[in-house]
Amino acid sequence: MNPFRDKSVVDWIDDLGVTLEYTNDLPSYRLGAYLDDERRILVRMGLTHVLEQETLHHEYAHALYRDRSCHPATEWRAWREAARLIVDPVAYARAERLSLDSGYIAHELGTTKRVIDVYRQGLLRGEIRLAA
Repeated sequence: MNPFRDKSVVDWIDDLGVTLEYTNDLPSYRLGAYLDDERRILVRMGLTHVLEQETLHHEYAHALYRDRSCHPATEWRAWREAARLIVDPVAYARAERLSLDSGYIAHELGTTKRVIDVYRQGLLRGEIRLAA
């Protein structure tokens, strides 16, 4: 049993000393944001559970690394870490044996296609490892 998985991402955010705020005051193209100076994560109100989880995990990764920019390298790391935290490697391997379609796998794992695509890219780059 992994005690990290027994906590929710909201607990992880709180453990970092970061405040979580739901708001409608984000640009239309943003689902969330991490503000390092304020140690605060903003998440758009009204997201579906799946999009909320994707956004919370992504912004948690930014908070964990104290990211202060939207540089492509920091964005990739945040997406990769979010995918690593969201995707159960055993469930992923089981779903991939049934279909290689990332939409199917996302549905089976209760996440987004984007998370699955990032997870796969992380696997291919050797940045994420599948369970034995």
